[in-house]
Amino acid sequence: MELLPVVIFGLLIGGMITFLGIFLQQRYSSVRRRLQPNPRQNTDLMRPQMADDPVFISPKLAETLEKKFNLTKSGATTKKLQAKLIQAGIYTERAIPLFLGVKLGGLLVLPILVLILLWGDASQRILLLITISICLLAYLLPNFILNRMIGSRQKKIREALPDALDLLVVCVEAGQGLDAAIKRVAEDLQESSPIISQELLLVNLEIMAGLERAQALKNLGERTGVAELISLCNILIQSDRFGTSIAQALKTQSDYIRTERRQRLEAMAAKTPVKLLFPMLLFIFPAIMVVILGPAIITLTEFFSKGK
Repeated sequence: MELLPVVIFGLLIGGMITFLGIFLQQRYSSVRRRLQPNPRQNTDLMRPQMADDPVFISPKLAETLEKKFNLTKSGATTKKLQAKLIQAGIYTERAIPLFLGVKLGGLLVLPILVLILLWGDASQRILLLITISICLLAYLLPNFILNRMIGSRQKKIREALPDALDLLVVCVEAGQGLDAAIKRVAEDLQESSPIISQELLLVNLEIMAGLERAQALKNLGERTGVAELISLCNILIQSDRFGTSIAQALKTQSDYIRTERRQRLEAMAAKTPVKLLFPMLLFIFPAIMVVILGPAIITLTEFFSKGK
């Protein structure tokens, strides 16, 4: 049958997905096991593969395939994906194999479901076309969802940033240091803006762990990917380096962000008439023409009918 190659192709993709799930699992480390306080409490179903677990392929083959597909931890593809997951608010390392597993798993599961549901009810060309479309959808849909999550999270950060800056200014002018002010603002914004509160708490934890403040602020900008927040972090780093007033820098940045947001809203408002043009031409004007010209057309029709 002509559909046999499609089924074989799906089975090959399924095997590839199974192997990739094994490759991307974090290898179990004996040092990490010794440092873990109570390994028995780790009930995570996605925990790293144990040393006594069955191994389906050799470590050399796994390493070769990881390098072949650029899926190593230091690879550019993995780093780029990890940065996007962090911008979406997903910090766990297990998110990378889970994301790739869902993305590649859809290439097998969805086409097989389509073949099972439509087998015998559609022609072979239609089945092949639907299968290819479903494969593309299954491969691109996770990226679309991830980008939507990133956009939604960045929008919430932009909306909460001016209020966070105002609170930082109040705390700094009250005599608190920048680290204490960041911690206080993060605690105050836990209910109203949990996303930016979480990011500020991470900055405070990194500083408490011994990381330099400049590097912690730089990490904040990279984690969020918000241009306004990256600019704020750069300003704070420069103020801390050269000893200038942090409160004045925060005030200036807050005014700049509010001005930019107002200008962006004004630009969106200016585009409204252009966006309303096509709905008005398609839906509103025809109705108006019917209301205005309808009675005249009826009157003219009655006049000419009487004349006959």
